[in-house]
Amino acid sequence: MKPRPVLWRALIALAVLALSSVVALTTAPTLGLDLRGGTQIVLETRDTPEVAADGEATDRVLEVLRGRIDGLGVAEPSLARSGENRIIVELPGLTDPAEAAETLGRTAQLTMHPVLGVGDPAAGGPASTSRANRCSSARRP
Repeated sequence: MKPRPVLWRALIALAVLALSSVVALTTAPTLGLDLRGGTQIVLETRDTPEVAADGEATDRVLEVLRGRIDGLGVAEPSLARSGENRIIVELPGLTDPAEAAETLGRTAQLTMHPVLGVGDPAAGGPASTSRANRCSSARRP
């Protein structure tokens, strides 16, 4: 009889169980949205007179929302497309759902500012980029 191989197998199995127990008891579990708390928002694209709410429009909206959620600073947000025209946004750990809804629903705005003058490159200001200035300086001997 060889009792030694059985003893070694039993010791290895006991060591694996002990190590597994230590890891399970000392490591904090990663909680999901349902246990940790957070916000889930379901958005739906709709047709307008100018644009049809199809799959491509939903994809464009999804990319815009990804950029806006990155601005919120939420760790591990989840954006998922549900069907042809729905987007499910999950924001774990977000304490103010009204702020999230306002940020996600905000319309992008383009602002125009007048240029007050052309800078002097010799003085350290921004260089003039007008086509006339570049062409006339290139023709000089």
